[in-house]
Amino acid sequence: MIFVNLPVDDVQRSADFFSRLGLDVDDLPGDDRSASVVVGRDAAVLLLERGRFAQLGPGPVAAAGDPREVVLCLSASSREEVDDIAARAETEGGACRTPAQDDGSVYRRTFLDPDGHAWGVLWMDPAAPAA
Repeated sequence: MIFVNLPVDDVQRSADFFSRLGLDVDDLPGDDRSASVVVGRDAAVLLLERGRFAQLGPGPVAAAGDPREVVLCLSASSREEVDDIAARAETEGGACRTPAQDDGSVYRRTFLDPDGHAWGVLWMDPAAPAA
């Protein structure tokens, strides 16, 4: 299993945002400064209050919106689901700043969450030949 740790300003606001996008969000027992967003059978994003995140390792915590080191990407079952998740992200306090990208076999949208982290939503045509 993989856990992506993500610093956030307000754990509850972030947890509510991802819950409204349709993702399962779990509280971490005994820790009111973090929550877990389940993004797959073997993957979760841990939303950590910035001070809690800072305890994980040396060095400063990057500010959201600094040059991108990573874009987290969710899979979708259809183009319509990609559009639906992106629209909900915008309605719920995120921001879509780029148009949809469509190369025929891959359709994707990106959005920023309320903390400014970049997320993608991606559909890949299962009938398309492997690259």
